[in-house]
Amino acid sequence: MAGQIFEFADFRPFLRHEIGEMSRIQEEQRKITIMFLQYHDSDRMLKALKDSLRTGDVIFRKNDAFFVIMPSTDKEGAMHVARVLEERFGHAIVDVNATWPEDGTTEGELLGSLAQYISAKCDVDLMEIIR
Repeated sequence: MAGQIFEFADFRPFLRHEIGEMSRIQEEQRKITIMFLQYHDSDRMLKALKDSLRTGDVIFRKNDAFFVIMPSTDKEGAMHVARVLEERFGHAIVDVNATWPEDGTTEGELLGSLAQYISAKCDVDLMEIIR
């Protein structure tokens, strides 16, 4: 297992690319989940993510905020990753997930849903982070 790390500036273009790719494959595999995590020890979280994710999953980091794009993954799959991280850290991890196409069929809709979920669960403004 080894999640890939990309520059944060590539987050939105990569998300657009993945939505386009998923539009072309079989219906039952057409899922993309974005997981948002914020953790005070960001270097430790980055290592844990790299060790816990598949090679097709991509990590975007901005300060202590992490966005993980997981192609062909539903919310249950993302929750499994969160449980793996909780076991590794020995305590609860606050994670927020949005899945394409249920939470939005375009990049803007998906990020809008993610922003609402993050605001409700973490009291964090997503748009302040991704600017």
